[in-house]
Order: sequence, then structure tokens, then C-alpha cells
Amino acid sequence: GRGSRRDRPGNEQAAQRARERRERYAAAARAPRPTERPRAPLRAPGARCPLAFFAAMPPRARPRLTRPITGVSNAYASHEAGATGYYAEEGARYVNPHDGGVREMLARATREWPELWGMGKGDDEIDDDEFGDRILDLSCGSGEVTSALVAAGVPLSRIDACDPYTHEAYLARVGTECERWSFEDVARGAIADRRWSVVVCSFAMHLCARGYLPTLCMMLACSARHLVVLTPHKRPVIDAAWGGWRLAAKESRDPYWRIRLRWYSTGPPMDDDVWEGEGDDDDDDDDGEG
Repeated sequence: GRGSRRDRPGNEQAAQRARERRERYAAAARAPRPTERPRAPLRAPGARCPLAFFAAMPPRARPRLTRPITGVSNAYASHEAGATGYYAEEGARYVNPHDGGVREMLARATREWPELWGMGKGDDEIDDDEFGDRILDLSCGSGEVTSALVAAGVPLSRIDACDPYTHEAYLARVGTECERWSFEDVARGAIADRRWSVVVCSFAMHLCARGYLPTLCMMLACSARHLVVLTPHKRPVIDAAWGGWRLAAKESRDPYWRIRLRWYSTGPPMDDDVWEGEGDDDDDDDDGEG
């Protein structure tokens, strides 16, 4: 007769292959597993970081990424003393991971609003202005704002800076000393007798304690005519009652770096100078990193 299906040569070969597979699986299950797998390096030593390649591309040529970089928010969120404790420990080594975005946003701002930065002003105009032409880099970090403004053509001699935690990093990068004023110091009157045309605060004011923010804004309004805030958030929300600050131009956004730039002034709005970023008009908050 034809015999059973198991006796056929093809079925015997298939059964043998199945037995061999089961034996291999059983041997693999019995084999000891390493506690940690060796990981290959992300890139060869000395190789250029891929983010630097994307940052060097024109904004419109970049691929759309939802999160281009990792910031320090998780680091200070996990610190037992919060952001203050993190910056107190890491201030000398601090580097803003959004440095390239800050540079791009301020480069655009100096092109679009040259009068804000005192470019093209004559000595007579500056002498007649109560606030002069100096710029304060408030909570200056490692000097990303100062470096961006100098690269855009603002003389370093016109820029002052302050930070209670990162002054060593600022000196190492910029080559000049900065003041040690904190937000609390400013709110308590540390700069009451000083005057600047513009105060720039990058990736810091959204971290200011809410109890100090109104007083901080009022003290800044006494010492400066303009305030430029770069932030990854809708925060800080600045009330006009806190010194008369009002938006002088529409908020600018960069969708790649996820930075918002706002120009506030105690004077009338500059309607003719409104400029828009390339981002959409969504109101989603980003994680605070700075």
C-alpha cells in the first residue's frame, strides 16, 4: 500500500528539520545570558555631532524633527534642589543645548530690528537717550546671547551680563567678567541705578519664581526701555500691569529649535516692524530647558 503520511520521505525530512529547530531553541534557552550587552559608540571619537550638521543647514532645508535635541530639564527636575541646585553645581560647565537656535533667532532679530540694538544710531541720538545704547544679557548662561549679538555686529563693549551660577562658563567663553545678580537680586533693587536700552533674557525667565516675577518685571521697566525674551514655553506670561510691558511685535517662533522670541517695550507697539517666525500657530508648550 501507499503507507501512512509519516512514512513518506518528504514528511520524514520535515520532521527532522523540526526536531533540529527544537533542539537549537532548547540549547539557546539553556545558554547563560550576559548581564549587559556591549554597546557600540554613538559616533567615532572626534567625529562631528550629527546635530551640528543639521544646525548648519538653512532652516527651510532641514528635515522636520519633533525634538532636535535633548535639554537639561530632566537633570534639574531630578535634582533634590531643583533648577537652582542643578545650576549651582553645574554652572561652571553649563552649555545651553539650544545655542544654535539662540544664535539664529538673534541674527534674524538684528536684521529685522536694527534700531532695537542701536545699529546705525549716531552719538548725538545715544547721548540724548536716558537709557543709552547698552544691552544687558540677563541670566547670561555661558554667553550664548552675548556671542550671538557680537557675531551680528554689536560691539562687545556695549554688552553687560549677569548670572549667579554660570559666571565661570561666561568668562571662559566670552573672555569678560559678568555680574552675579540673580532674579531675586534684581527684584530687590540691585540694578535700580543702572540703565540699558535692551535687556535680553534667554531660556531663564520661565524659571523665575512666580512670587518674584511681577517685581522683577517692574524693576526691569525702571532700568530698560526694551525687553527681549527667548523661551521654549508660552511662559513667562508678562502682564502689562508689571511695569507697562507690551509686545512691540508679533512673537517669532523657530519650529526646528522650538524657540519663541518676544520683544516687549514700554513704548508704543512697532506695528510696521512685525515679523513672524516659520512655526505654526499652535499653543502647545514645550518642555523647559535652559
